[in-house]
Amino acid sequence: MRAVPVSKHVTWVGAVDWNLRDFHGFDTPRGSTYNAYLVQGADKVALIDTVKAQFVPELLSRIAEVLDPARIDLIVVNHIEPDHNSGLRDVMEACPNARVVASGSGVRGIAEYHDGLVVEAVGAADVIDLGGVTLDFLPAPMVHWPDSMFTYCPEDAVLMCNDAYGQHLASAERFADEVGVDLALDELKTYYSYILLPFGAQIAKTLEKLAAAGWAPTTIAPSHGVIWRGETVGRALAAYEQWGSGELRDKVVVAYSTMWGSTDALALTISDALVEAGLDVQVYDLEVASYSGLMAEMLDAKGLLVGSPTLHHGMLSRVAGFLQSLGGLLPKGRVGSAFGSFGWSSGATKQITDRLTEIGVEVVQDPYTQKFRPTEAELAAAREWAIAFAEKVKTAEA
Repeated sequence: MRAVPVSKHVTWVGAVDWNLRDFHGFDTPRGSTYNAYLVQGADKVALIDTVKAQFVPELLSRIAEVLDPARIDLIVVNHIEPDHNSGLRDVMEACPNARVVASGSGVRGIAEYHDGLVVEAVGAADVIDLGGVTLDFLPAPMVHWPDSMFTYCPEDAVLMCNDAYGQHLASAERFADEVGVDLALDELKTYYSYILLPFGAQIAKTLEKLAAAGWAPTTIAPSHGVIWRGETVGRALAAYEQWGSGELRDKVVVAYSTMWGSTDALALTISDALVEAGLDVQVYDLEVASYSGLMAEMLDAKGLLVGSPTLHHGMLSRVAGFLQSLGGLLPKGRVGSAFGSFGWSSGATKQITDRLTEIGVEVVQDPYTQKFRPTEAELAAAREWAIAFAEKVKTAEA
């Protein structure tokens, strides 16, 4: 795959990670990319972001298609996390004349990651002229690390925003309209829900600053996945605005696991009752479901029901793992409850209820707990329990 022009002065020179399947718990069935961009002016050349260390040869090979890497005058580090920054020293060796810049927090982080390496700080007041082509900077703290920064090329209206607007998506195509906008938006939603959900308020503030600075990008070039251009830019911006608003729907996610089928029978009965009550319902058996896909469904769901049989007086470990992942995303405004089964000793539903409360989910109904495999009469009772929960979802504030 060759270097790809993004605009008149900007070229994609990043790397494609076809085989990535897990990104610290984020299921990535379509792989990912580590995007980097060359920006060429009449006098100087800048490289925006680097790549994961093992992909540096791929990056340098693409740069060499355009120009000798030694000609690069500036390296911009928009974010210091290792998937973007671990290859920095190797890239610097190939670009011996390059000045390296980052946000103030990024400068400190680079020194910590790279054994005291000193680079320069840039901020919102700084403009770097490459010769008729300029770079503006906007610190974007907690989108999604304290060091995060956006870089903008106003002459081409290209926003290079690192993890914002990114997706874990490896492809031979570089643009959302090429790979399929619906696919790109689905992956954008999954990435937002699992990586950026806790930072919705900070993202909204950063976008306000972007507008106040007069930045009006016609191309959004993130560090992962495909690039947004033309009408797809508006769709990506609108999606972030919607998700950042925290708007929820009359929708319930049912997440559970089972041992001998009893909790599975409850989950299916409960889910059917919720559907008949008029709710949008998504059902996930945690033995086979990926957390990342499940979190994407949680993004706009008012309700959450979590089910588990009892093992050693508590919930199954895969259910606990899901709740741990959910807790890190700081969900707000959700209502929920627990259900499950047990044999000689109960305990799972109490443990789930306590954990939901700790996470911030409002437990609006006592759990439904079943001994052994449910009879038809007991399934009917679970159905009534689900109908009562459906009414609480409908009346909950969105």
